[in-house]
Amino acid sequence: MRFGRRRRGEPRTPGESRYYVRAADPADLPAVLAMKLASWREAYGELRDAEFFDRAEATLEQQVEHWAGLQHRGTGMWLAEDLTDRVVGMASLDPGETGELGESGAPGPAQLTTLYVLAEAQGTGVADALLRAALNHAAPSLTPDPALPDSPLPDVVLTVLENNPRAIAFYTRHGFEQVGEPTEMTGPWAGLREIRMVRRGDRSW
Repeated sequence: MRFGRRRRGEPRTPGESRYYVRAADPADLPAVLAMKLASWREAYGELRDAEFFDRAEATLEQQVEHWAGLQHRGTGMWLAEDLTDRVVGMASLDPGETGELGESGAPGPAQLTTLYVLAEAQGTGVADALLRAALNHAAPSLTPDPALPDSPLPDVVLTVLENNPRAIAFYTRHGFEQVGEPTEMTGPWAGLREIRMVRRGDRSW
């Protein structure tokens, strides 16, 4: 599977990749979040009833406003699109507090807040490319600052449903490890449990 990167509005050329990953602009939010909700139906359709998804989709406008605020405050978001500019995947990462160092001297952890890919694009490398873009946002340089050879990279944390073995295996392959015990979810997700995973900053990026 060929894969490419492009900027918004950049023209395509013959023979280019089937999918592209790029940073999501505020104007992309409606399409990105609609795709996220569609992926929820695919991934969680056996865990939640139809009313759950209907309620989520009814709040799309409010979600767009919420995510626009997150982007303004520094959350990074990336999308994957096909040759027709249709969004097939997305990822987002909160870089955390980078101004202060913890007791270990490492920056505060970044959080991978979302990573969703439509079923049709799974297994193509889309998820890997989206995760790579997010990790690069957590650490703009793939190695510590050359002027500070001992400068640490941040940990990256995430949460994932306990009964989502495909996602857990994916994150494990990319260097994430489970920490602690599963915790009970609340609100609309009540009755399910999630696990916390972390990718240590001292791993190879």
